[in-house]
Amino acid sequence: MTFFKTNDNVRLNYQLQGPYDGPVIVFSTGYSGDQATWNMQIPYFLEKGYRILTWDYRAHGHSDQVDYGLRIARLASDLNELLTQLHLDQVILVGHSMGTMVHYAYVSLFGQKRIRAIVSEDQPPKMLTDENWFYGRYDLTYANLEQMAEDFPKTPLIRKQISDDVKRAISDIHPKFDFKATRPLIVDGMEQDFTDVVRIETCPHLFIAGGKSPLYDAHQAEAACSLHQNALSQAVVLDECGHIPHLEDVEKFNRTLEAFLITVRASEEE
Repeated sequence: MTFFKTNDNVRLNYQLQGPYDGPVIVFSTGYSGDQATWNMQIPYFLEKGYRILTWDYRAHGHSDQVDYGLRIARLASDLNELLTQLHLDQVILVGHSMGTMVHYAYVSLFGQKRIRAIVSEDQPPKMLTDENWFYGRYDLTYANLEQMAEDFPKTPLIRKQISDDVKRAISDIHPKFDFKATRPLIVDGMEQDFTDVVRIETCPHLFIAGGKSPLYDAHQAEAACSLHQNALSQAVVLDECGHIPHLEDVEKFNRTLEAFLITVRASEEE
């Protein structure tokens, strides 16, 4: 295992693999997830010539199980430190669920100079619905936010059955996730509004939604894309999937991501 120590003394576990000169994809997981969740994407994109960075947030996976810095902005700062340490530039940020929020916070705090493209998987830029944003998490309000965070471990996330092959591929031995200790992190995420970040982004952005997501209306992807400035940005709905398309329909997710990256590369070569 490879570790990096943050400026507040947290050891983060990460893995960087692939050709030194390959375009870099950074895969960031959802809340409670770890690097193993991307094991069906890593070999596919390594074969395509990409360099792959995966990492475990603080209090996740094999990283230090700490009870401080449990905020989306701190995770974005951790990512910035990691990219700086590894001298990575022009990266493609692929985030599932909370990973998307970490990437939005990164853009807000550190800008876009290191970013080539962004991919969001089943995560709107705002989780609370109001008169300005209609596509937050189902039934989430300020009044029940704490309760929704507490109930999250019991929330079914998938709609399309994950195959036994995928289950075996993503199995890993890691510390049991502490939902209670990390609750401040998910509460912080639920309170965020990153719609302003989407509006100022200029890099290409692919918004992926699960057509049968138990958390969000799939129209959230198109709504977020409509806020965006780049003509290459697009919204895609994987119809039969729930909240974790990259595991529920591995082939379609990988092809969708690859097609978007081909489009981005072609535009850069014009």
